[in-house]
Amino acid sequence: MAQMCAALMMVAPLAGCIDNDYDLSELDKTIGLGGEYIQLPSDNSTEAVQLDEVLDLGDANFLVVSEDGNYNIDVVDDNPFAAHIWVDDFTVPSKTYKGTYKLDLGDLVPTSANSFRARRATDEIVFDASMVEMDFSYPYKTSQITSLDYIGVKASTLSITLSFSQGMKKCLNNIKEVRFSFPKCIDCGKVAYKGDSLALDANNMLKLSNVKPSEDLSFVLNVKGVKLDRTYDGSYMTYTKGEGFNLHGSLTIGVTVKESDVNIGEISTAGDLSVNGTAVLSKMSVATAKGRFAPKRSFGKVGGVSLRNVPNFLTDDEVDLDLYDPQLNINVYSDVPFATKVTGAIVSKDSKGKEILRMEVPEFSYKANGESVISVRRRPATTQSDTTIIVMPDICDLIRHLPDSIALVDLEGEGDDTQTAEIVIDKKYKGSIVLSVASGIALGSEAKIIYKDQYTGWNDQFKDISFVETTKDGVKSINGYLKVTARVENKVPAYLTLLAYGIDASGRPISSDRLDVVVEKTIQASKDGKTAAATDEVIRIMPKDNDVFKILDGVEFRVAMTAKNEKGASPVTGVLLNAYKQTIIVSDIKVEKIGKVAIDLN
Repeated sequence: MAQMCAALMMVAPLAGCIDNDYDLSELDKTIGLGGEYIQLPSDNSTEAVQLDEVLDLGDANFLVVSEDGNYNIDVVDDNPFAAHIWVDDFTVPSKTYKGTYKLDLGDLVPTSANSFRARRATDEIVFDASMVEMDFSYPYKTSQITSLDYIGVKASTLSITLSFSQGMKKCLNNIKEVRFSFPKCIDCGKVAYKGDSLALDANNMLKLSNVKPSEDLSFVLNVKGVKLDRTYDGSYMTYTKGEGFNLHGSLTIGVTVKESDVNIGEISTAGDLSVNGTAVLSKMSVATAKGRFAPKRSFGKVGGVSLRNVPNFLTDDEVDLDLYDPQLNINVYSDVPFATKVTGAIVSKDSKGKEILRMEVPEFSYKANGESVISVRRRPATTQSDTTIIVMPDICDLIRHLPDSIALVDLEGEGDDTQTAEIVIDKKYKGSIVLSVASGIALGSEAKIIYKDQYTGWNDQFKDISFVETTKDGVKSINGYLKVTARVENKVPAYLTLLAYGIDASGRPISSDRLDVVVEKTIQASKDGKTAAATDEVIRIMPKDNDVFKILDGVEFRVAMTAKNEKGASPVTGVLLNAYKQTIIVSDIKVEKIGKVAIDLN
């Protein structure tokens, strides 16, 4: 300044020698000075800014900050899907068996293959023989039942009637004991006989005493069920999937007669000595069953979640919510007594219901009688015993570009017939399915989140700035710019790449035709979300006309949070974003005028 003043003093004595016709008005009366620093408002500096102040969740229904400060996706289908599964009821039809058997009480030699064979024991005569072969087949071609160990039936009976020939009635006054042995594969209940309720012994045998041949003998056996798990002393019922049932067994009869009850004198003239038997197995309406079952159900759409009120930092077209380990959970409650195998797909849709992406889900199972969680994840994990992990590396693709909804579709459920279960036939067993998306916000390698930030209130410092303008080939240019330097300490586990533009006092952007803002460096990422990474940032505010400083009030930054650096390398992934513990500190902010500042001497 002293030199400038001395120069002005030297000009004055020469004034009288100057040609008065020389017009100084045609001279550029500005001079250029070197740079100097500008003091910014105090609120543009250096307190730690929590990530919570940058990433505003707004009213998003799918984003929350947990008690420990971590950002999470947490959205649950508020309309659980209910479904039923069952095994169709079926009835084994009734069957009637008849037989006639002859006896020879004279020499106790059988007269036919169906005759009783007698033997003496002291003063008693004992007859034992098969009365009826109870073989039958019933075709039942369902695929719902793979195998059966037992069927329980309701209101089924085996009715037995014996009638004695006239010859038998003449020869026998009384039968000391009649024994009926039923196939051991039949689960027998009580016997109704002459108003009494009688029980069978451990060998499925019924014993009746003092039977009068002069009267027909009849009783009704209550059938509780049939055992199909093995052969029981030659009797069995089998079930073959897609074919049906086969029963093999015999009803045998045993008779003990005292010799004193035989009218010996009548034998030679009695003629036919026979017993006529009828056994009627009524229809068996199956009520319960133990075995392996594979009923199927199909469902087109099974609930879903909606992502509403997406916050601003996820609305930019460049946003890529590539999460490190997103979880899509299928919570199932089932009172079905057997596990169920399921296949299906997950789809994402836009706001108009148009399918964006479909992903087939590998077959999974949910357990019997309880709650199960099927967690579809990007990466393997250890979990509790009630959770099944399905690893689908591409699962993040369903959410990374923020669809309007995610749903389960085209589910096919089938009973898991590798397990044995006991069921009630035709009972509508219930299951409910709730879809949820739960994930900590930790960046995957391709993640990008976009948010905006501002530094304002600069106009008082900037409005009078003017740099020297030069003209070359008719084009004006500015020989100066503002250089902003700052130290940025970043605890966020993401690189921050800044694009910037000037804004006026109303927050409106200033056209790049008038002002360029160039950010030199990418802000480095914290590797662990705890230790700050430091970056010495440089920003150049480059005017294209001097009048722009009259309206410049600050800079707005468009910040891209990414897992990779500016070279697409050194990714920081898998570290949870935390609203309160992860901060950004900008300190040592300096604004320097670079180039020639114009001083108007007019």
